[in-house]
Amino acid sequence: MKRIITIFTATLLTISLAAQTSIIPKPNKVEMGEGFFQLNENSVVFSNEKSSSNIEYLRNKLVKATNFPFKVTESITSANCISIDYSKDYNIVNEGYKLTVTTSGITIQASSSSGIFYGIQSLLQLLPPAVYSGRTYGFEEWRVPVLTVEDSPRFNYRGMMLDVSRTYFDAETVKNYLDWMSYHKINTFHWHLADDNGWRVEIKKYPELTRKGAWRGPDEVLAPSYGSGNKRYGGFYTQKQIKEIVAYAAERHIEIIPEIDLPGHSKAVTASYPEVGCNTSDNSESVNGEGRNVWCVGKEKNFKMLDDIIKELSKLFPSKYIHVGGDEVNYSSWNSCPLCQEVMSKGGMQEPVELLNYFVRRMEKIVEKHGKHMAGWDEILDGGTLNSNTRVYAWRSVAKGIQSAKKGQSTIMMPGPFCYLDMKQSPEERGHNWAGIVSIEKSYSLDPLLSTELTPNEANFIIGVQGGLWTELLARPAKFIDYQTYPRLCAISEVAWTRQELRSWEDFNIRLTKEHFERMNQMGISFRVPPPVATYTNGSVKAEAPFPWAVIRYTMDESNPTPYSPLYKGEIFTDMPLKFRFATFYHDQLRSTVVKVSNIEHEYQKPEYEVVTSISLNRTTPVENLYDYKQNTYVRTAGRLKAGDYFTYMFKQPVSTKRITIETGIPNISFYPVTYGYVEYSFNGTDYIKGDDFINGTSIIYPKQPVVSVRIQVTAPNDANTAAFQDLKID
Repeated sequence: MKRIITIFTATLLTISLAAQTSIIPKPNKVEMGEGFFQLNENSVVFSNEKSSSNIEYLRNKLVKATNFPFKVTESITSANCISIDYSKDYNIVNEGYKLTVTTSGITIQASSSSGIFYGIQSLLQLLPPAVYSGRTYGFEEWRVPVLTVEDSPRFNYRGMMLDVSRTYFDAETVKNYLDWMSYHKINTFHWHLADDNGWRVEIKKYPELTRKGAWRGPDEVLAPSYGSGNKRYGGFYTQKQIKEIVAYAAERHIEIIPEIDLPGHSKAVTASYPEVGCNTSDNSESVNGEGRNVWCVGKEKNFKMLDDIIKELSKLFPSKYIHVGGDEVNYSSWNSCPLCQEVMSKGGMQEPVELLNYFVRRMEKIVEKHGKHMAGWDEILDGGTLNSNTRVYAWRSVAKGIQSAKKGQSTIMMPGPFCYLDMKQSPEERGHNWAGIVSIEKSYSLDPLLSTELTPNEANFIIGVQGGLWTELLARPAKFIDYQTYPRLCAISEVAWTRQELRSWEDFNIRLTKEHFERMNQMGISFRVPPPVATYTNGSVKAEAPFPWAVIRYTMDESNPTPYSPLYKGEIFTDMPLKFRFATFYHDQLRSTVVKVSNIEHEYQKPEYEVVTSISLNRTTPVENLYDYKQNTYVRTAGRLKAGDYFTYMFKQPVSTKRITIETGIPNISFYPVTYGYVEYSFNGTDYIKGDDFINGTSIIYPKQPVVSVRIQVTAPNDANTAAFQDLKID
């Protein structure tokens, strides 16, 4: 422990003494001077703003970190003062600021309160990173380099979306998330409050939405899903909590835009109030595997219910926008519903997408009635026209954003291949992959206005950029919300704030790894540390560091490296490269994903076998997928597993091996695994020996004799509406 603290302290000291001008997001203009302004116990603060919010925010950070009192003065002093100078008459654009540091003091000028706040954020990044920790270590050099910063954002909308339906996060977690966003000058929190798997906002007129619809479990109206387990899981935010969080965000100059996903993605509603759904026997499933999750458009009372809900939401959220989703609607429900078909017939509609537009236009009127504007996903562009005030969030592609802008709709660029932070960050890491690998470099490469298809006037309709975090996979590991968001949101913040011609990936990556990593560490963010790249050539294993000052540790027995594993100092000669594991460490607190040698593959045995199972399989993934010994193929079940189900691999000939790894779930994603069950194996095909239970979808057995069969035994329903099985990995 003493060694860890020594390294940690020395690193902090080095960073705190450095000339810290590596602000993220990068300012438009920085002019360096000579010398420093030294903070001390006699330093004071002054503000001419009517509101004390900004100055108290700054004082709170400084006092906790330095132990200096930072008394508030009633007038600007000539020396040793941090001054907030606000005036609407300043020729500084909204949200822009001018930060001036001399050897005698600091001044933040702006024509808006938000501009003052962003000037404070830049000032904080010029101080030692411990300013974010709320405590002092005693060795910081509390000084700021002499400079002038003139800065303003490229886009007025800089957003982040968090899905709290699939994985629920309590109010304190949301507040922490807002803090971290504000440090990066993100000014909009898109709060995805309702989806198939949970309704998270209290609606007093419809209490069943949270009494029933906020919970999943064996005895709930919503089945277990996304790692929630066979127990009661969920939660919601009371209206009192919502108001507190909205106020907390406002103090950090963040607007909260609520979303309730309609008319699809509404299983939490239709399970709580079944009468909302269509009068049909259709049990087809949406793209997310949910049946009967669509609002009936032919029931007029549904629009009264929606009016009531929007009325309550409009009083909770000051934002001018309410997001109503509009994405991924399962049209089968409408196609088989007499009431919906009647609406289509009366309206002369030919396709269900026109019925979606009918629903959207009615929602626009409801939302506008309560003094707000409607927003929705890019599917709302289809099937007809939109109100000119309606905002479109382009998630499926950049092309959808261009289409929206060309139609004259206010548009937020949020294309999945750049901005979906639930995607994998590398092939080895946990995450979705339907939008590809979304590395931090990929996120940083987005230029929302790059398209040559847009005229200057059309480009004006693209008003901002937003990251998004869907949370199907966030039930584990702990703090995965931090890992998936940061540092990719740092990249998106710079895309949104900094002029395109000033941005450079190489420059950003140096600022990020050399200085901003420590800021995030002091903020309390368990951010992703990039892994090394390990290769085996000419009899030696080599590990390439992700950045020059990275600390790499390794093991030689297939175990995961720990802070006490050997430091990698150079190539290692070995004839057993596949037993090596490597990871990058940050202060021995954060570890990258663990990597193996990347240029050689483990050779598994490939014996012939057949599958015998009690489980019905999905026709789109035939059982032949399990006979090809390809690690990226799998089969899915036609429904949820139940206790007593089995899945047996019967070998044509006995197999001699020291180890068999049985992994379930979609490969490299750990999605839809066996939640409850164990593996057993037989040497004669009749008598079975119980192996280990599944942990995170994986079980390993170590047979002492040739194996004839391996069986997966399910002991309880899994927490998804399907399960996936993979090829065996037989050493």
